[in-house]
Amino acid sequence: MTSEPVFTGPFSAPHYDVVALQYTGFFSQNNITAMGEVIRLYLEQHETSSSTRRKLFSTFIEMVQNILRYSSDSRALARADDEMRFGSVTLGIDNGRYVCESTNLIRPEDIVRLRDYLETIRTMSADEIKLTYKASLRAESPAWSKGANIGLLTLARDASEPLEFTFCQVEASELSTFHLKAII
Repeated sequence: MTSEPVFTGPFSAPHYDVVALQYTGFFSQNNITAMGEVIRLYLEQHETSSSTRRKLFSTFIEMVQNILRYSSDSRALARADDEMRFGSVTLGIDNGRYVCESTNLIRPEDIVRLRDYLETIRTMSADEIKLTYKASLRAESPAWSKGANIGLLTLARDASEPLEFTFCQVEASELSTFHLKAII
């Protein structure tokens, strides 16, 4: 793995009007809870509607859970009761819209499956996303999934635009950086 930063890309936060939260490092349940509290307070103080608060919080949780469950970064830390994975998350405001982004490293064999799934979700209408979400709740989770396999559908359901994503090969590594962006 190179010592160059791998968490830069087309969605980086510096161009946002406001950055409410930006974190790059190890994710654990404890710091996810703390970041969630920061987001809650920020949204309350800026009098964000309850519907938008719910969508943003849900989006944030899904993105950081994906980092915690699926990051392939070799910098993972583990304790008996908690595994920590490395990644990045940002919540910002761009042109009056809330934006939530995440970045983590993934294995090459995950790219095709993830790209195909995200491209399929991007073409779905809001009603199709809701129907697929409900069907996924009743279906058996795929063998590779570490959850109910509804996280990306949840993001798409709450987003006001199709999810954006990129994969960038990391130099001197078999891993790629996975950037995911949701606009609420």
